[in-house]
Amino acid sequence: MPDPPFAAEAVLFDLDGVLADSFDVWLAVLAECRARRGLRPLEAGDVRAIWGQGIVADCETLFPGTDPRHLAREYADGFARHIERVRAMPGARETVAALAARGVPLALVTNSPRAMARRVLQALALDPAFEVVAAGDEVPRGKPDPALVRLALERLGVAPAAGVMVGDTPADLEAASRAGVPAVGFRLDGGDARVDRLPGLLDLIVPRDAPGESEEHVAPE
Repeated sequence: MPDPPFAAEAVLFDLDGVLADSFDVWLAVLAECRARRGLRPLEAGDVRAIWGQGIVADCETLFPGTDPRHLAREYADGFARHIERVRAMPGARETVAALAARGVPLALVTNSPRAMARRVLQALALDPAFEVVAAGDEVPRGKPDPALVRLALERLGVAPAAGVMVGDTPADLEAASRAGVPAVGFRLDGGDARVDRLPGLLDLIVPRDAPGESEEHVAPE
C-alpha cells in the first residue's frame, strides 16, 4: 500500500460513525424491532459491540430467522420515524465540500440498506456530493467482506490503488485491505493512516491529477 499523502481518484466513506452520528437512532430502531418479536431491548454497550456488522449478521445474531429483505424494510421505516435524531459528525460537511471542490469523486460504502443511506445523506445535506452509494442490501455480505468496496470502485470506474477508504471500525479497514484499497482509520489505528478529525483528511489526500504532484505520491497501478 502507498504511504500518505495518497494520490486519489476517489474517496470512499463509511456512513455511521464517520459522516453521521446515528447511534441514538439505531438504539430506538433496534428496540422497536426486538419488541415486535418479544425480545428484550439491547443495552447501549450491546449495540456498540455489534456496531456496523451489517444486516445479514443482524439477522443471524439479533433476529434469527428474519429475512434480511424484510428487516431492511423495518429498518428503513424505523429510521424514517427517528431520523431527526441523526447529526452530522463534526467537520463532515466541510470535509466533503472541500473534497468535492477539488474534483475528487466520493462514494458511500455502508452496511446500511441503500434507501436508508440515501435518506441519511439527504437529511445531512450531503447527498449532492456523493456520486455513488454501495449499500449492504446490494451484496450477499457486508463489510468486512470486500464486496461493497469493490462495488463502489466498479461504479466509480476507479482501480483499487487509486481509491482511499475512510472508516471507523476494523470491518471498514479489513474490507478496504481485502479489496486492495488504502485505508484511513477515523479515530482508529490499523489502516495505512489515521485521522482524529475529519478535516485532517484534506492533508492526506491529493487529487491524482494535481499540478506538481511528485512521483512518490502516485499510487501504483
